[in-house]
Amino acid sequence: MAKNILVFAPHMDDDVIGMGGTLLKYVKEKHNIIEIIFSKGEKTHPHFKEEVIVKIRKKELQKVAKEIGIKKLIYFDLKDLNLKEELKNPEISQKVKDLINKYHPKKIFTVSNSETHPDHRALNNFVLEVVDSLETKYPIYTFNVWTTPRITLGPMLYIDISKYFWKKIYLMKLHKSQWFSIYLQLIPVMFRAKYHGYKSKYKYAERFEKVR
Repeated sequence: MAKNILVFAPHMDDDVIGMGGTLLKYVKEKHNIIEIIFSKGEKTHPHFKEEVIVKIRKKELQKVAKEIGIKKLIYFDLKDLNLKEELKNPEISQKVKDLINKYHPKKIFTVSNSETHPDHRALNNFVLEVVDSLETKYPIYTFNVWTTPRITLGPMLYIDISKYFWKKIYLMKLHKSQWFSIYLQLIPVMFRAKYHGYKSKYKYAERFEKVR
């Protein structure tokens, strides 16, 4: 039976970096992925007009989503590098509550609070607060994008992505406007996949911390 999976991502390339292999596997298993992207990501190219870079980034994400099999992308179009303030808007909280109540997800994924990027930490705090305010309790798992996963005693979920790892690398490279940051991430992403694979006895794996 298909299950709904909600992914809350701060920027348009965070999902594939943090959990691209898992997304590919879940779609193969016939789950429905609904992804919500909070920031427009307009600050990555300050020499471009905002509407130009946003259009480029959305086009890249749509191509990646099509390759994965994600059929639902939702954009909140909040200001890049300012999510902490933007997420104080009660209308955003209500929209997220409505989405959760609509889809009743089997799992919710978002970025870890150990991330160095302020938008990532802000989104983590926001998602936890919103989900905690609901009567129904949902499992929340967090992934890392820019930082090495912290050592924790909490429950961990390891996903075998051995069949999907190199497709994930290919998908990362489709975010061509972000080529510099993507190529900086290739070695860390490979290292994490191998390390988590070793820990879980797979060739390649992605690890998630269960925070709720």
